[in-house]
Amino acid sequence: MKKTAILLSILFLAVYWTYAQKSEEYPPFIFKAKTIDGKDIDLTKVVGKKLIMVNFWATWCPPCRYEIPDLINLQEEFKDSLLLVGVALDNNVEPVLIFSQRYKINYPIVYDTRRIPYLYGGISSIPTTFIINYEGKIVERIIGARSFDAFKSILQKYLKENQKSKK
Repeated sequence: MKKTAILLSILFLAVYWTYAQKSEEYPPFIFKAKTIDGKDIDLTKVVGKKLIMVNFWATWCPPCRYEIPDLINLQEEFKDSLLLVGVALDNNVEPVLIFSQRYKINYPIVYDTRRIPYLYGGISSIPTTFIINYEGKIVERIIGARSFDAFKSILQKYLKENQKSKK
């Protein structure tokens, strides 16, 4: 039993050391996927350049629908420093396509009900939004709908941190 624990500890350290030494590798939540309009999205190409905001939502969710116009405005205002990605959790993709066209969503939408939520530890309620900083670390997990001003305040905090670290 003790030998097994020691071996597992050594294995864990070896895996951790290997991962920590390769700066080009990211945690699994820095994903690659196809958007609903068939384009590739690769968060690994954005880390270090922009904040990343991943919003889990569904077309049938009233709080999700409430915050969509604010998310659209947020993406527009912060387009140079933010990549906002919506992850739709609807039962099929057709309502997501219709909804995104009707509301003129200006950020990429990914339809994924299994893989991507798993990468974030599972999503138990929606909307749920994650903020990933310039270093590729999750720094905020926001459960429930937020207003434009609430999201803006959170984003500005991390934008300021990035500006300070560049000095």
